[in-house]
Amino acid sequence: MTTSLARSLACIDCGASYPLGYRLECATCQGLLELRYDVEQLARHGPDLFSGTGLWRYAPVLPIADPAHRITLGEGGTPLLDCPRLAADLGVRRLLVKFEGSNPTGTVKDRSSTTAVAAALQFGYRATSVVSSGNAGSSIAAYSARAGLASLVFAYERASAPKLLHMAATTRDLVIYKGVYDDLITLWDRLVGEQLFFDCGASRNAYKHEGKKTIAYEIAEQTGFAPPDVVVAPVAVGETFIAAARGFREMRDAGWIPRVPTMVAAQAARANAVVRAFRSGQPIEPLKIGYTVAEGLAAGNPGRKGDWVLRLLRESPSVAGEAEDDEILAAQRRLARTEGIWAGPTGVATLAVLEGLVARKELDPDQTVCAIVTETGLKTEAEPPSRAGVAFDEASLRALVRERLGG
Repeated sequence: MTTSLARSLACIDCGASYPLGYRLECATCQGLLELRYDVEQLARHGPDLFSGTGLWRYAPVLPIADPAHRITLGEGGTPLLDCPRLAADLGVRRLLVKFEGSNPTGTVKDRSSTTAVAAALQFGYRATSVVSSGNAGSSIAAYSARAGLASLVFAYERASAPKLLHMAATTRDLVIYKGVYDDLITLWDRLVGEQLFFDCGASRNAYKHEGKKTIAYEIAEQTGFAPPDVVVAPVAVGETFIAAARGFREMRDAGWIPRVPTMVAAQAARANAVVRAFRSGQPIEPLKIGYTVAEGLAAGNPGRKGDWVLRLLRESPSVAGEAEDDEILAAQRRLARTEGIWAGPTGVATLAVLEGLVARKELDPDQTVCAIVTETGLKTEAEPPSRAGVAFDEASLRALVRERLGG
């Protein structure tokens, strides 16, 4: 089936329902909106609803009605990798890594960019815009170019060089902003209502973040609809966490899976507003943050999406944790050395947080844990190894090989 089963938009606060259209908040209470689907159809047909490959395999549970609007660069279908050596290092029974670095622009953002740009076409927009710390900008720019739309990308001045190069190559307009994400997003959000561009930001647009819901559907299919006990998702504003939780909830409500996994919110310690609120039992208090190596998690004020994450954490058995920059970099090296997966610091924050939670006995190590690793390491900057070369003859080469390999 290629028909979308999206039926309405519903306010997550007051429950008000709206027809499918480009609406960013509830007219009654200004609450955020989520898309609702025909769950009876999902239950009746089961996973046989899906056909084809990649993200648009899940078109029935995405809100884009016309197949002509479903812009793609081949996103989705990312590997779910069993990582036994890393599991042993971290002290968990079984560890699965959902590696999003294999997406077209090397990041999980491609899942939300494809539905954002598709929605821009669906609602007749000619331009897109986003405020980004790096990955979202390069992804929105690429998908906008693919769709033939203009894009105006505001990029963090300390974004890594590979991300900036990618943005500069694909966007029609690249603007570098001073300060951090929080400094610009509030101002930018005010312009959204003037309809100069389609909102491709993370703050409010239900159509944008819906694409990330397919992570949950892929994990379920890749485990034979026996999902892991725990799923660790990164949280900056909270798109990936919210979307994954919603995807698992939809499948549970349709009877496809027996339960929703325990969701773990992972943050950088330098941008940990959600974790602080969860642990204190208090509302989120925005933080003034500086730089963190996990660039994609650098949001001190997650806004209403952060409140939504906090609500999800408190509504069901959940966990939240944080990791320092040095712990994140250590996790990056460990993942590469033990499993051959080169991921960026933003991507491996989930593993660094997982290690700390297990060490502090906040998670049961006998469970199956899935960590969402959101980006490739090829888009981040790191100190390169020395390029100083060594000249060999046959004897010195043989001696070195024997020394290094113990022969």
